[in-house]
Amino acid sequence: MRAFARAVLPALMRIAEVATAVLLFAMMMLTFADVVGRYVFSAPIFGAAEMVQFLLAMTIFAGLCLINARDEHITVELFEAQLDRVIPHTLRRIVIQLFSVGVMAIIAYQLYDYAVDAEKICTRTIVLEWPLAVVSFTVAGLSLVSLIMQVLGLLLARERHGAEDLGASL
Repeated sequence: MRAFARAVLPALMRIAEVATAVLLFAMMMLTFADVVGRYVFSAPIFGAAEMVQFLLAMTIFAGLCLINARDEHITVELFEAQLDRVIPHTLRRIVIQLFSVGVMAIIAYQLYDYAVDAEKICTRTIVLEWPLAVVSFTVAGLSLVSLIMQVLGLLLARERHGAEDLGASL
């Protein structure tokens, strides 16, 4: 399984990096063009705010693929000293990683469920009247890819961080 992760994860990482960069650049250019159009030509881009919202959601979930694969979440260690006395570090890392994978699976499922509902009832955006299912399925798909990349990243974590951090590898 680690050989599979070693073969697939770098390609997925590169795709996610490029997708995140393209989405962020598109959002930046759309915002720039909208501001210039609004203040220089008194002609803003119709529906630009709604388009930026779509791009933002997709950028966040494309970036989440990278964060999950690299296990670079923001962490707050408020109870680290107390937990060190009660729960061994390795066991705590395993529990945290299992919890993280479980939560990501729930997020992916809920987003997919929302997308299916949006498609069934033909939900549309307010301004542009675009089908909401398109962005909903995209975000649900990105969250599923994020979950897969997280698991693949955990399989390779031991190689990245060294054998002393056994808890980083399930």
